[in-house]
Amino acid sequence: FENIVMEKNTYSLWYMPSGEVYNKFAKIISDLAKEYDAPVFEPHVTLIGAIVGTEEALSFKTARLAELIKPFKIKLDRIDYFSERHKALIIRVEKLNKLTEANNRALEEFNLPTAEYIPHLSLLYGDFSVEIKKEIIKKLGRKFDYEFEVKSIYLYNTTGEEKEENWYKIKEFSLT
Repeated sequence: FENIVMEKNTYSLWYMPSGEVYNKFAKIISDLAKEYDAPVFEPHVTLIGAIVGTEEALSFKTARLAELIKPFKIKLDRIDYFSERHKALIIRVEKLNKLTEANNRALEEFNLPTAEYIPHLSLLYGDFSVEIKKEIIKKLGRKFDYEFEVKSIYLYNTTGEEKEENWYKIKEFSLT
């Protein structure tokens, strides 16, 4: 018998801005991606990522989670960077209790181990030198005083490379 390896899909739960805030950050992400040959992705703040399971089971759990979380505002704060690929250049989110509580509830609902939660909106994915990141920050400015209302949780397929054909929305779940 040949070993059959099943590709496991990974999923993420995102909060996404809408309207003017969405457009502003979608443009920044797109412009940086073009300039630095990096992937383009939707502006989002990850609630939890790297979830494995069937779409059906994950949809069920996400729907249940959405019933437990009330709408709230996310306040974007300042730009920062890390050495991690998916946090190359980020805007930190003001750490609100509601955000931390939602993250803890999500980890519980999906049976995931607790981990440090750094809520952020990524602007650039990839491996870039600190010099390049500092150069970009100089151009964009350090402070980002924007906020958006979280009214939904989005279940995204985030399997493989960050390309539109790989990363796509499964479903939107309205918060109650």
